Amino acid sequence: MTTPPNPPDDQGGWPGGGYNPPPSGGGYGDQPPGGGYGSTPPPGGGYGPPPGGGYGPPPPGGGYGAPPPGGGYGAPPPGHGQPSNNTPTVLGIIGIVCWFCCSPAAIVLGLIGQSKAKQSGQSPTLSMIAWIGGVVFLLLGIILTIINISTTSANSPY
Repeated sequence: MTTPPNPPDDQGGWPGGGYNPPPSGGGYGDQPPGGGYGSTPPPGGGYGPPPGGGYGPPPPGGGYGAPPPGGGYGAPPPGHGQPSNNTPTVLGIIGIVCWFCCSPAAIVLGLIGQSKAKQSGQSPTLSMIAWIGGVVFLLLGIILTIINISTTSANSPY
């Protein structure tokens, strides 16, 4: 490893004289008296009162004006009246799903959905499909269980 040669003293420490040290006194020149940041703050704090005094009093009558004549909202657009009651449809769909796992639940859900559909004036078709399918799957389950028991006991050596 090589070390750089010592520069002559008249070049400021760098070859070619690229850097000259600052003059004595820090290099900032003469500073104004009192710290150099302008005038001193007024006694009693840095800020005075705000000009203009802020906001004025609110207008009479509440500020937002009177409501429009005739009440609040207008009539809803056609087809957007009361929300529809989809309970019979939902019960029918859940009853159809229950065919495969619990057919007695499908029967109960279908019958409840059918009665709710008649009360609300909706079509009870989906709920009827749910409970009738529940009955069919319940009967198929009973028949298949009887067949399974009879064939198992007939093949049994006991």
